[in-house]
Amino acid sequence: MSLQAILLKIENDAKKEADAIIQSARDEQKEALDSVRSRIKDRHRSNVDRIKNKTEANARQMKGHARREMEKALLSHRRRLVDQMISDSVKKVASVPDYLDLMKTLLQDCDLQGTVEVVISPGDSGRITPDFLKDLSTEKRQFVLAEDRHSDHGGVLMRAGDISLNATLSMISELHHDSMVMELSRLLPLEGQVE
Repeated sequence: MSLQAILLKIENDAKKEADAIIQSARDEQKEALDSVRSRIKDRHRSNVDRIKNKTEANARQMKGHARREMEKALLSHRRRLVDQMISDSVKKVASVPDYLDLMKTLLQDCDLQGTVEVVISPGDSGRITPDFLKDLSTEKRQFVLAEDRHSDHGGVLMRAGDISLNATLSMISELHHDSMVMELSRLLPLEGQVE
């Protein structure tokens, strides 16, 4: 074999070996890139899942918070409606036809003894008179009309010495407020019902 043929063979063998090394390096590079790409995809998928789960958890939490706030706002609104109904009713009670019968009952149920001063509202001046009170007086209790007036919408204050009883309409409604709220709340439509 000539020197030229030997050189050519060495060159071809070296070229084949270099090509094999380059191909092996390319295969390793491709494998490394595939591995990195796979890890990146897995990390990306994991991050997406984590963000999705966190977003869904936050959305559930916000939905629950919004529902609680809406329920509080609804209860507050219902409470204002009921309070307004009670307040309006207190004002109207003084003008009902049997208002004087109610005042008679209040005065007859009074357990004070002796001279009992009756303080009325300015609106009752023409209705609860000294004669009206005289008719309700007994041997143990004499009702007299007080000079001063209370500022409520109706009802009476009763005073005997150091003792006073507040039977104004506002005080009566205040004493029964919680039970009236419960009763009126049952009559209001619930959430989602048409009023």
